[in-house]
Amino acid sequence: MRQKIPRKVSMNGTETIPKEQYNAEIRQLKEKYKPNNAFIVPVVDTLDFFKWWCVFLRPFISLSDREIDVVASLLRQRWELSKAIQDSSLLDTLTMDSNILKRVAEECKMTKQHFYVVISSLKKKGVIDGYITPKLIPNLKDDGTFKLTILFKKADQQV
Repeated sequence: MRQKIPRKVSMNGTETIPKEQYNAEIRQLKEKYKPNNAFIVPVVDTLDFFKWWCVFLRPFISLSDREIDVVASLLRQRWELSKAIQDSSLLDTLTMDSNILKRVAEECKMTKQHFYVVISSLKKKGVIDGYITPKLIPNLKDDGTFKLTILFKKADQQV
């Protein structure tokens, strides 16, 4: 059974603990949930990364190969824009701009009609709704790395 840790109560009523104790608890949690299997996915460039990301998402949102190409290209365009633009609403608007969409269609080697059929399909699936659904956007670090941790647990166990 886990031992209760005495905590101090601050002026606003929240519990506080000493920094050393907090750091010890964090170390314990990190050790407890340390990954026991690790896979490295080698990627050539950012577009390759975003394609692998979409392939990973495929079971959750049922993407076809052409949809993966389009979403990966849109995500890469958004990531490139995010280097210069910090405002997420402006970033979303610019990502769905007609010039960007034209560039994505060319990059995917699709006709305009086929491209808009794919965009329509992505809208029906909830991937695009005037912008790319935020939960599908990976938090890619500046150094080009992305870490994903998946924790499988039984429904009756606490995390």
